Order: sequence, then C-alpha cells, then structure tokens
Amino acid sequence: MTIVDTSKQIYSYDEMCSDLEELKSRYPEAFDYQSIGVSTDGRDIYEVVFGSPTATKTIIIQAGIHAREYMTSQLVMAQLEFYLCLPKDTLYGGITLGELFDTVSIHLMPMMNPDGIAISQYGLNGISNADMRAKIREWYDRDYNNGRTNASFEDYLKYWKANASGVDLNRNFDYGFAEYSGAAFPGAMKYKGSVPGSEPETAALIRRTRELNPALAVSYHASGSVIYWDYGQTGELRRVCNNLAETIHAVNRNEIRYAATDKQDAAGYGDWLVMAEGIPSATIEIGVGTAPLAAAEFSTIWERNAAMWAALASFAIE
Repeated sequence: MTIVDTSKQIYSYDEMCSDLEELKSRYPEAFDYQSIGVSTDGRDIYEVVFGSPTATKTIIIQAGIHAREYMTSQLVMAQLEFYLCLPKDTLYGGITLGELFDTVSIHLMPMMNPDGIAISQYGLNGISNADMRAKIREWYDRDYNNGRTNASFEDYLKYWKANASGVDLNRNFDYGFAEYSGAAFPGAMKYKGSVPGSEPETAALIRRTRELNPALAVSYHASGSVIYWDYGQTGELRRVCNNLAETIHAVNRNEIRYAATDKQDAAGYGDWLVMAEGIPSATIEIGVGTAPLAAAEFSTIWERNAAMWAALASFAIE
C-alpha cells in the first residue's frame, strides 16, 4: 500500500510531514530527514537524505520553491517512496541500486516554500500569522488598484509564487540579482527581496548547498515539460551541464532549452549554482498546463520522471 497519495490535486505541507513520518516508520534504516530551517510563518523546511551517509558524492534535488508549482513536491515525495520500495539488487545501467546509492546520496528538499504553497492551496487560511495575512491583503489591493492584476483575490492567491513575505524565492539568489528588476514591491510573484538570501528559506538552501558541495543539483519546477541548463557557463562546466541536460532528456524526453533562444529570469537557484558556485545544475519543468497543475497530469509526469534519481546518480559517478 502506497503512502504518498498522487491521486489528488492538492498535496499539502501537513500531508508531506505525515508521509515523512509514515515512511520513516516503514523504512527506518533506509533514509533520514531533518529540519534545515524554519519558514517565515514557522514551518520546518525539511531535507531528506536517501542513500549512504558516507557516500562519496551527493546530489541535491529541490522542489516546491514556487508556491503554485506544488505538484513538484508531490512528485519528489513519490520518487522517494518509489526508491524506498525497490529492492537493493535492482539493476540500473549494470549496477545495483544498493551499490549506486552507497556511492551517491540524494539530498532532497521536497518543499522549499511551505508557506507559499499553503497560500496557493488554502488562501489566507494557510497562514497563521495575522500580520502576514493583513499584508497579503494589502499587497493584493495595491496590485489591483495599480492595474498589476485584474484577478479576484481568490485567484491572486491561487496563483501565488512567492513566500509569505511576498518574495519570489527563486529570484533571491546572488547571481544576476542586481540586474533583475521584476516587481518593485512584495506580492504574488517577481519581487526579488531586499538583498540576496534575505529569506529564511533561501538562506537555508544556500547554507546546505555550500555545506554539501554536491556533485550536481536539480530543481523541479512547473510547467512546460522542458529542461533549462544554459546560464552562459563556459569550458568544462558547460560540457558537464550540457551532458547533465542530455541525461535528463534521455529519461523524461523533455525539450532542452538554450539561453540563446529562451532567456530565463536571473537570480534563481540554478543560475547561482552554476555561475557563482561552479556546481553543475539543471532545472526540470514538469507538466504542460498552467500551475497549479491538474491532478490528471500526474500519471504522465510520473512515467517520465520515475527513473530520474537512478539516472542522476549514475551520471554523478561517470
């Protein structure tokens, strides 16, 4: 009997926490998890470690950094359960999964923006802090009166991307931060914050990335069914990143995009990883509809991404 429910559209923070507890009870020796920080509204930000704690290489996979893209959290939690269920003698590319994940450990951050996800799923009821709720309402009134949105308040929150402080966490990293303009004030999306790493969520991810110094890192976003990897890097780093994108494409068949033809907004986690930290990285966009993605999309997304962890681990040891 599966624990992670992939049949419904909403996958909440509370459900993720319950799933982690139940999975740990069922597979007590197979993985660990810990809080790496606390969100603006007081939720723990979790890191899951799958594979040997003495593995010589690590991979970071992060999801749910944009609030309305919460199906990415549902996907990576389903991936966690999938690999916990597989026998260790299962072969992938001529090596057993036991041997593979003894060499490469996965460090999964399944829901980097729990407050924003709660807003997208439950509106103001998702936020416990009364002052934050009042500010969110003020930001909507400002954006509506200034013509920045014509959405209802309900839809404004449904399509929310930021954290509870109105900062777009994937524009809060220190590469391209000064150049990125985005929104001038906090709100549903595109406000980069006052300084890079200003938010507890991004500060936690930055700190853990530097502590782990991973062999590579992958971010899950929604939507478009594409792969982004090109940030203008050169030399050996460009070659490795290109090969990483090709490896991902071989698994999920997503289209590979290039900066020359599809320039992305700056100050994201992927840009920072590659251009500031020199860590190979790629971003996987799932789905084809507008986020929040419909539950009907999950089965196809799953089929295209189930094998991803093994493929990434195999790439890391090449």
